[in-house]
Amino acid sequence: MKMSHIISLLIFTIVACTNKDEEIVASKKLGDTIQLKATESVNLNDNGNAINLKLMTIQESRCPVNVNCIRAGEAIVTLDLQIGDEKFNGLKVCIGCEKEMNITQSIAVKAKTKTYNLNLNSVDPYPQATGIVTPTATLALN
Repeated sequence: MKMSHIISLLIFTIVACTNKDEEIVASKKLGDTIQLKATESVNLNDNGNAINLKLMTIQESRCPVNVNCIRAGEAIVTLDLQIGDEKFNGLKVCIGCEKEMNITQSIAVKAKTKTYNLNLNSVDPYPQATGIVTPTATLALN
């Protein structure tokens, strides 16, 4: 009887100590709306072509709600994209970027057989003056 308690306690400890920052992988279809937080990824399939999209970072510098700022700021999302055996690392899309920054809200990625369009629809929630939140990027890959 004591051995079953020890095993149960060991299993509970392993589950409780699992790294909270580990990558969560979901599966979607090409063209679906994708919501990701930093370090999360999604697998897609395009007619047998395996695609993995991983959100690396979200740099949030938009002016918080009800705060007077000198500039509006921006939200820059950095992603890694793998299409088959081709890797595209450090792709950046942005909401609110000024033209001089050379980062747009959507980018075209040319793979061997097809050009894919990656669009950043939103980064939510919008920053508040108080509290720390984990932003989520809403994207689409077509």
